Amino acid sequence: MSDRRLSKEIELSIDRSLAKPTRIHKVATPSASQLWIKREDELSSGISGGKVRKYASLIPYLKRNGIDLVGMIGGPNSNNLVGLAQLLKENQISPFAFVREAAAPNIHGNALLLAMLLSEEERMLIPRDKWDAVEKIASEVLQQRESRGQHTHLLREGCFGVPALLGSLTLAEDILRNESELGRAFDRIYIDCGTGLSAIGLVLGLQMLLGEAAIEREIVITLIAETEARFLEKLNSMKTQLHALYPIAAYKQANLRFLKPVLSPRFGSVNKSLFQSCCNVARESGMLMDPTYSAKHFATALQDQASAKAPLLSLFVFNGSALGLMGFQDQIARSSMEGI
Repeated sequence: MSDRRLSKEIELSIDRSLAKPTRIHKVATPSASQLWIKREDELSSGISGGKVRKYASLIPYLKRNGIDLVGMIGGPNSNNLVGLAQLLKENQISPFAFVREAAAPNIHGNALLLAMLLSEEERMLIPRDKWDAVEKIASEVLQQRESRGQHTHLLREGCFGVPALLGSLTLAEDILRNESELGRAFDRIYIDCGTGLSAIGLVLGLQMLLGEAAIEREIVITLIAETEARFLEKLNSMKTQLHALYPIAAYKQANLRFLKPVLSPRFGSVNKSLFQSCCNVARESGMLMDPTYSAKHFATALQDQASAKAPLLSLFVFNGSALGLMGFQDQIARSSMEGI
């Protein structure tokens, strides 16, 4: 077992019943013999993968501060809204969702789950042409609730911020445990980037636990919903905030490389090749990957791994969930039948 552990100050902020160990295994794809999979998708059956680690420090933070109403922001098919709504209700904290208006009127996918979890009184639909002002709208609504005696807290889209970052640091800690049990360190780690918090947690976590030796592992980030410049800006901001709160050393920039998805690269876009890729991964590797994030990330990692000049022991962080397949039943059905 690895003896690399997060500081006691950070540990006190994390609910370890949520931030649990996850296993690794070799990918069942002959062309990727040096690629292992980190099964973050197994952290929860009802919450998308690595988001559970964010909530492992966010929920304790909300409870410590006596928050009884949480404003959360996201699109109609947001994994974050569905996952967070479950844990807020479990912990008797009221959620209030500010949801972007859907492009189509039919309710499917995560929008269906969100409708099950939240009543009409617990959500507000924000017109698409006003979405840029959603944080201002949300702040005004919560201020009204504060005037009625409720203690409120507004979360940015994707729960981005230090309270959720602390839980994300546990991914690095658990990867070091995996490496200790394997008897080898990974040369390369692949992780995807939506808002970027999980990837930032991995980068900063390795720096905290390994110091300057963290540079020995290349972190390859698939930019699903961010740009390289914006990610680096967020990374530096989180590093500064973390350094101000906890006694950690400041290290130089990590060994980072960025990739764009090789399939349907525009965020939120899907196509026939992507759905076929979901079916191929399921049949070859036994993994149910969502098309919006994980399938794009996996195809990109496989191509990058195949182009390497020398075999590198690599780890693919599977942060997704089969829940992400909801809403794409018709497309998946057609792709699966075409393969027969």
